[in-house]
Amino acid sequence: MQLSMQLECNKGSEHHMEWQITESEIQEVEHLLLPHGCHFADDALQVIRCWDSVDVSACPGSGKTTVLLAKLKLIADRMPIKNGAGICVLSHTNVAINEIKKKLAGYADMLIGYPNYIGTIQSFIDCYITIPYIREIIGRSVQAVDDRTYAQHMLQKMENRTYSTLAYTVKSNYQNSGNRYTDRIEHIMALRLRDDGALCVANQKKALAGADKQSTHQFIKLVDDLLKDEGIIRYQDAFHYADRAIEELSEQYTSLFCQRFQYVYIDEYQDCNETQRIALRKLFDPSKCVVTHIGDPDQAIYNSNTDQTADWCPSNGFLSIASSCRYSQKIADVLSPLRKDKTTIRSLLGGDGLNPVLIIYEKGTIDKVLGTFVSLLEERGLHDPDGTYKVIGHVRKMDAAGINISSYWDGFDGAKVQQSEYKYWGIIDEICSQLQQGKLYRAESLMRKLICRIFHYVGVKNAKNGREHTPLSIRVPLKENYNDLYPEHILRLAQLADYTRESVDSVVRTIIDALLNINPHDQKSIFNYIPSHFMEEPIIDHCVKTDKNIFVEPLRGRRIQFDTIHGVKGETHDATLYLETELQNGSDIGRVLCYYGVGQAGTSSLFDYSRKIVYVGMSRPRKLLCIAIQDSTYRKSGNVFQNWDKVDLRKI
Repeated sequence: MQLSMQLECNKGSEHHMEWQITESEIQEVEHLLLPHGCHFADDALQVIRCWDSVDVSACPGSGKTTVLLAKLKLIADRMPIKNGAGICVLSHTNVAINEIKKKLAGYADMLIGYPNYIGTIQSFIDCYITIPYIREIIGRSVQAVDDRTYAQHMLQKMENRTYSTLAYTVKSNYQNSGNRYTDRIEHIMALRLRDDGALCVANQKKALAGADKQSTHQFIKLVDDLLKDEGIIRYQDAFHYADRAIEELSEQYTSLFCQRFQYVYIDEYQDCNETQRIALRKLFDPSKCVVTHIGDPDQAIYNSNTDQTADWCPSNGFLSIASSCRYSQKIADVLSPLRKDKTTIRSLLGGDGLNPVLIIYEKGTIDKVLGTFVSLLEERGLHDPDGTYKVIGHVRKMDAAGINISSYWDGFDGAKVQQSEYKYWGIIDEICSQLQQGKLYRAESLMRKLICRIFHYVGVKNAKNGREHTPLSIRVPLKENYNDLYPEHILRLAQLADYTRESVDSVVRTIIDALLNINPHDQKSIFNYIPSHFMEEPIIDHCVKTDKNIFVEPLRGRRIQFDTIHGVKGETHDATLYLETELQNGSDIGRVLCYYGVGQAGTSSLFDYSRKIVYVGMSRPRKLLCIAIQDSTYRKSGNVFQNWDKVDLRKI
């Protein structure tokens, strides 16, 4: 049987191209992308076969990325697209690119190259809209779009008397915040202007300063100065500038992008805030190109309880993938009541599998929870050295009121970790990685980026126009002035015996010395002009490959990774222990009991937020789901955990 699909060309709905998709092609993508003998579920096939603009709601473990890869493969087989149009795939991470390289290796060059664009939403907006717009209205290039870099430079600038009132206000608020923030940088990252113009921190109800106060005026000036003087903006500012640009040239942008891209796929759409959604809706008109939003509204945990962004609601006629290939039906049945629309998740693995386990403790036995989890792993044969076994919780702060992750293990480091790609050693590490993969061209691109950052800090500008160099613009002076020297040093990088940090750093410093005409013996003098925060070690996002936040059980030597719910979103574990934690006089597990029929949800937004947090956390494991629950919550739970296995630590 053959399946026919009508595909609209990007020049207008009057143009059609009919593609014939055969059953053998479906079998081919299944063979390419799925484990041996597996097939796409009917709901997944419906999405694969849909070529109209549509929203797709996909449950955890649905394989939505694999479904997207299948669609890309079918399109790639038929490229070039009429009128030279391309494909645009956007998400919040580079997972799509990595998966294409891994599973569609034979198509990678075609899909990643022009006229297609596959990358992050932020990079797309920055590259095509924000940076060109700022260059036009301000006359300078953007050097960094990064929240942490922005906060570091803001803190440094606050030492100037121009911002003394703001500095005092911010410092006082930080000192009186009850250690809500792990450091001053994180606190500054949370500064924002409310709709009424007042200066505030995150979602705190009480403003730091009103719209007419000097602190607020100084904050506005400082943000403006950071852009004009150093070319640094925040992620949110990038979208605001993009929105301004789109407002001014709405029709032109829409026309250009809808002509360039026939098919637009936006993954993890639930994690877009309202500003991002508005910008994307203005850029991609679903009547002029095929726009597909893919996500899970029940996993919208980044915007919830932190701002006023409404959850994404899939439009009428949306397609649903409610079948999961990650976990058994026993775990699926735990998750289904937590879905806002109550849609039942169907496990493709069937009803076989390990029963979920409830570990019940009281205050005096909370220290027994981790050992109990390790025993459960051993008893159920989960001891694969390559397996992923994680303990996760929502509230991470060591000094938070009530139960938090550190209550279960005092070795947990609750610092909120973030990675900045604008740090020296972070770029060096990435250069090493690209060289190890044989990608000299990418290493050279990173080298130009690093040179620009160094030039920024030491005050070296383009001699012809007086502007700061960018990784793109610096190509010209490198070619004109260092055509022999620079390629020679890049070749040295490629010819290193070992691509270690130390060896790459040595060559990089030699390159910078040569470009700045500095005697190697005076090498350190350059870095006297570079802020210390740029030379700090980058902090990694997750601790999977480090010894940080790894609990080692003393009797068996089992290594168990600790992380936050936000840190594990998108991951799959062999076994997961979900820790009940408390926030604002209530616990996450206690607040979700109402969704299982015990009590009623309160008016606080924390009830819905807890629903999504628990949903995300409990959907991570493939084999074993455990919950650590305190006695007081368990006694209120009714029959919610009736069919669970239980380990009662209250009797110890």
